[in-house]
Amino acid sequence: MAPFPITGRFIGDFVPVLVAVDTDDTWDQIARKVATHSVGRRVPKPKVSPGYDVLVDGTVMTADATLGELLGTRTIPPLQWVDVRFREQVGSDG
Repeated sequence: MAPFPITGRFIGDFVPVLVAVDTDDTWDQIARKVATHSVGRRVPKPKVSPGYDVLVDGTVMTADATLGELLGTRTIPPLQWVDVRFREQVGSDG
């Protein structure tokens, strides 16, 4: 358990935010920490939230994996840029 700063951007927002996360945080928790600065402020809040995806270098992270698990497999610098987006609805036909 260690604090770790990231730079987060919610896709569709023009403002990146500095977010303090923890190495034990799941990607779902990290997504919510980033989204809280954008969704309902500069990004319209959907009627029903589909959840969020986190992308690191264009790769979607597994929601229940932790930042610490990724740090165990590759080097991630502090202030790493991550993108967050609404989770894509699979199988929805309009």
